[in-house]
Amino acid sequence: MKRIPYHTDQSNPQIQEYKNAVVRGMKNHHVVLRNNNWVVKRAGAKRAISVHNTQKEAIEQATSIARNQGTAVFIHGQDGRIRDRREY
Repeated sequence: MKRIPYHTDQSNPQIQEYKNAVVRGMKNHHVVLRNNNWVVKRAGAKRAISVHNTQKEAIEQATSIARNQGTAVFIHGQDGRIRDRREY
């Protein structure tokens, strides 16, 4: 069986764009319902950044963070599915 070499040419713009997209994705924030509270958390994180009584408060907090960091906010509904996405 012939092996196909795996190339990771760092000068390839497609590879660089993919790496940048992965890094940007890990900085995004999510507004989700947890234990009857709305929380703001970073993508992939286990702990919440902040906990709020209403979704509106959580969205305002996540929006403020995203604007400062130039990232996106994913707003989840009560069923856990993403219902809105906002990029800053």
